[in-house]
Amino acid sequence: MIFKRYQARIAELLRLAIKHDGLRKYGANTIWLFAEKFFRILLGFTVGIYVARQLGPAQYGLLNYALSYVGIFSVLMNLGLDSIVVRELVKTPEKRDQLLGSTFMLKLAGFGVMLISIIISIALSDKDPQSNIIIAIIAVGYLFQTFQVLDFYYQAEVKGKYVAISQTTALLIVSTFRLYFAFKLYPLAYFAALESLFMLISFSMYAIFYMKCGNGLFSWKFKTSTAKMLLRESWPLLLSSAAGVIYMRIDQVMIKQMLGDAEVGYYAVAVRLVELWYFLPMIICSSLFPSIIRARNISEAHYSNRLKMLFSLMFWMGLIVSIGMCLAGKFIVTVLYGNEYAMSFNVLVIYAWNIIFCAMGVACGKWLLAEGLQMCSLYVALIGMVVNVICNFIFINIWGGTGAAFASLITHLFTGYFAYFIIGRCRRLFFLYSKAIIYPWNLKQ
Repeated sequence: MIFKRYQARIAELLRLAIKHDGLRKYGANTIWLFAEKFFRILLGFTVGIYVARQLGPAQYGLLNYALSYVGIFSVLMNLGLDSIVVRELVKTPEKRDQLLGSTFMLKLAGFGVMLISIIISIALSDKDPQSNIIIAIIAVGYLFQTFQVLDFYYQAEVKGKYVAISQTTALLIVSTFRLYFAFKLYPLAYFAALESLFMLISFSMYAIFYMKCGNGLFSWKFKTSTAKMLLRESWPLLLSSAAGVIYMRIDQVMIKQMLGDAEVGYYAVAVRLVELWYFLPMIICSSLFPSIIRARNISEAHYSNRLKMLFSLMFWMGLIVSIGMCLAGKFIVTVLYGNEYAMSFNVLVIYAWNIIFCAMGVACGKWLLAEGLQMCSLYVALIGMVVNVICNFIFINIWGGTGAAFASLITHLFTGYFAYFIIGRCRRLFFLYSKAIIYPWNLKQ
């Protein structure tokens, strides 16, 4: 009897959800984006394994080095505008053309600064000609990223299916070429060109869907006051993004400079295997965040307990996954990538522990958002950047690639935990997290 009553209630709620325009709209959008993300991870990982095996550690390492090198400079083009532009498009849809036009011109100018900076850095360094060619090919492809402003429009209009279709189509085409080039053992420059091709196809499909929605690219307008407003609002995010990108990518650049291409290849494989797990804390925190916000409106005690439950879950989940990666790491590396990459296990057994502190960092980011302390994210990123560069310089000289993994672990330990003790306004978070880790059994429902 009770089961039938619950069954009827669930059926009623499903009918209401299906009929609710808002739930249908946002639910469908979420499903499209989630499906695209899952497909991207699955296809990118499987194709990446074959490409890595065919290229070998040295060539695969050089490709990842070039991607990381250009990625560091890409912050000059992105300018931290993403969330600001989406917010403004939602608030003032009538200003769409001037917002998109102003953002496009800012990104175009940023691309010019990025390209000039890369050219100067190459001219001042002693990189080999092949590295310079690979870097140049990838960098030029970022021109098409200036049209990423169309992605902001789709986010604001909750039209995620257009983003998902565009990205999936581009990924399928490029992955097909990657497999063919790897099978035929094409020169590395072809693989670099595919990074640019992916951006070109994505932009082209974004533009087609944009015009299909009755809009026109040529109606965009640049307005100085709008551009100034966007830059004024985005500079903390720009600095935070720049610091984050540097400490996430500088390790592979420094390994290349200090140890060579093959070591970058071993390191990149370990990083890929670990980063596969980063989606778990992001999905869990996003799902549980609304309940934490509601708890904040009920009482401080209820809010604190919900936070401790989330922190405890993040820590112990990360710990279990990290232990599993360490125990099965050697088997995973040799089966997927072959004996040629066996050296990657030495990096993996250290880098795997980043999963814990990445999960902790995601949860801490949600707390900062709930408390309105987004500026603290900038301080945390800056601390992480300084710690990472110093540790990499010291430990790579001592232990090579495993030293870089250790430097990354120390950095994530700071950005996901200890930094919140250093920053006064976040000290409460540090103690909440400590209690959740040490006394998980004391948490109340």
